[in-house]
Amino acid sequence: MISRVKKVYGYYFPNKNPFSNAPYASEEEYMKIFNEALSKKYEKVREKCIDLGFTIDETYLNNLALSTQVVIKKSEINFQHGKLIYSILRNYLETKKYQNLIILETGTARGISSICMSKALTHSKVNGKIYSIDYLPHNHAMYWNSISDHGGKLSRNDLLKNWEQEKNNIIFLEGKTKKILKKLDLERINFAFLDAAHTKKDVLHEFNYVKKRQINGDLIIFDDVTETAFPGVVEALNIIKQQGEYEIEVFYISKNRSIGIATKIIEKYEL
Repeated sequence: MISRVKKVYGYYFPNKNPFSNAPYASEEEYMKIFNEALSKKYEKVREKCIDLGFTIDETYLNNLALSTQVVIKKSEINFQHGKLIYSILRNYLETKKYQNLIILETGTARGISSICMSKALTHSKVNGKIYSIDYLPHNHAMYWNSISDHGGKLSRNDLLKNWEQEKNNIIFLEGKTKKILKKLDLERINFAFLDAAHTKKDVLHEFNYVKKRQINGDLIIFDDVTETAFPGVVEALNIIKQQGEYEIEVFYISKNRSIGIATKIIEKYEL
């Protein structure tokens, strides 16, 4: 049944087949969407990555996006955030020279962002662990509204089978974000990517967990800072900006897609 699936990240769907009971579309339809996405140019993203000093390999990102981002949905397909996350994290790693980093991600989805962050760790030759939280199960076979569905049901672990080296840096955690964070005993979070539930309350809850574990120069990336689609994210980011503990940059990937880049400017942190 798909009756309770409409809000997949609203946390009230059954785990068996949260997207569908069969492939949404033909392989040809997915490839058409993919090629349309590739035809679009994002000059500001390219320039931002150049300024940061690092750019992910286009072929690598495109292959990853085909399995994890090219889906049937009303809004346009845009996987430029993967490119930005990679470049921002590489720049952070180069600047800070840390080893044994801890990264937190909320909202794993199909795994593009966690794989991009893991690739950044590998390319920078930095030891680190990415704790990635999602309500979707990691080892349960299902359809993902992806071109990969035409091989039959897959777990996320199988969906990402071509990125085994990157998966070694990732700890996939299943459950509601609030419950997982209560049990997750992290003393420090160097870098975070927040992309789970998009309400003001949820975003602030995740932010407050992270900020207590960060020091000057540490980063939080907020996805979907888009007033028309996700006003709760925008409201939360405005509150965070007013608090004055983080410097906030809103980067516009396109007309309908933005991310928030928050850099901590308060030196001390308390648990």
